[in-house]
Amino acid sequence: MRFINQEEIKPKIREYLASLEEAHTAVMNETDPELRKKLFAKYQSRWTALRGVFEEASHGKCWYVECKNPGTDEDIDHWRPKSRVNGVKNHPGYYWLAFDWTNMRLSCHRANRKRINPETAESSGKSDYFPLLNPEDRAFSETDDLRKERPTLLDPTNPADPALLSFLPNGEVSLSPAFAHSDLARQRLDISRIALHLDWPKFRDDRIMLYNSIARLVERGQREAPVDIDESASCSEAFKDIIRDLIATMKPSSEYSAAAKVYVESFKHIWWIEHIVLAV
Repeated sequence: MRFINQEEIKPKIREYLASLEEAHTAVMNETDPELRKKLFAKYQSRWTALRGVFEEASHGKCWYVECKNPGTDEDIDHWRPKSRVNGVKNHPGYYWLAFDWTNMRLSCHRANRKRINPETAESSGKSDYFPLLNPEDRAFSETDDLRKERPTLLDPTNPADPALLSFLPNGEVSLSPAFAHSDLARQRLDISRIALHLDWPKFRDDRIMLYNSIARLVERGQREAPVDIDESASCSEAFKDIIRDLIATMKPSSEYSAAAKVYVESFKHIWWIEHIVLAV
């Protein structure tokens, strides 16, 4: 998960705002919940039209997991569910946010849709699940104050949330050591791990492969590296290529780049990793 800056997205979706507002007005004028759902279906193309801009913001990666999903359209997930909220009795859904682009996230199918984990047999996926740290603060209508809500799930558009995530060499997500003292941070990670399928087997296996690839690059780099920084002016072309390859794994456009950064940083006791690779 990397931070997605919605302020950078806003100028690129101006042409869609009027059609979103038109759909919003239609929904707000309809008081029957079942007829509102039909309006969601009728105007669904208004939010899926944002997909291209959302993909550009994350280099075609799921905002939650950082996987790429070639050949399959990513979902536009409603962060606050539009039709109902799983486990919350009598909640109408955040219907008033159904066409609010700031309430939308680009998601792969695994993170957003209900699926059974083949290893744990847990059925999860974000879908209409939206837990709060304090359920009493939940908004039930457009007149309620959303600012009181403290979401439990990690949000890629909140700059503080991606910082909570770290990654283990076995491919699993973990809590960043900087937040090891925080029971709340651990609670949010544990719930997000299951609800967003952060440790889905395919994601975990991809991160294992990424770690092993980085470890092999570091091993090769050690054989090619100059003794110290004073000798770096005469380093080999092979060493330069290894530096480039390591840096490329951490580029925002690379798949699982947040995990790559953690994995590269795990080798920062090596002088050229700390002073060259991580300094760029």
